[in-house]
Amino acid sequence: MKRKIRGLLLVSMVLAAMFLSGCSNTGNIERNTIVVKKDGSVLGAIIEDFSDSKYVSEELKAMLEEEIAAYNAKAGEGRVTLETYEVTEDKKVKVYLEYASFEDYAGFNEETFFAGTVSEAYEAGYEFVDMKNVSGEGAAMGKADVLEKGSMKIVIFEEPVHVRVNGKISYISSGMTVEGKKEAVADNEEGMTGTFYLMYE
Repeated sequence: MKRKIRGLLLVSMVLAAMFLSGCSNTGNIERNTIVVKKDGSVLGAIIEDFSDSKYVSEELKAMLEEEIAAYNAKAGEGRVTLETYEVTEDKKVKVYLEYASFEDYAGFNEETFFAGTVSEAYEAGYEFVDMKNVSGEGAAMGKADVLEKGSMKIVIFEEPVHVRVNGKISYISSGMTVEGKKEAVADNEEGMTGTFYLMYE
């Protein structure tokens, strides 16, 4: 998500910030966030401060609309939607985007992203890693143990970001920290790479 928008920023030299609204689990978002909704749709948010830049303009909106139109022309009408574009007084740009599915999020942003059951992730070819129980009770779960939780839901992604799901988080991979029952954050250390896993029910 962030890499895709920043590609546009390099051209327009403006801020992109995606802010979420319109459903019960998207309130109070103040940082880079991905929200996986119950119906399978995905909302993404990038919130950054470019107040030192003199280039905040409507140019980004036009480029976003162009990118969305090009994607929807191939994937199907309405797969990615730009709902609102707002420039605040402190030079933050708030863009409301909605993705019809996790595949659309991955396709539009050109990065690895999966949201579904463990069994579906396995069928899609994803490999699993050791994961820790967020309650602090019980042993860590090895790769083979993950497969035994086939009906549990899992989110797999590469970008260090805050994640919010519609369920109780039970297991996370290394590099992640839980923040409440439904939220976790991947390490935002600059230059960090790898794949993050989050399981919930």
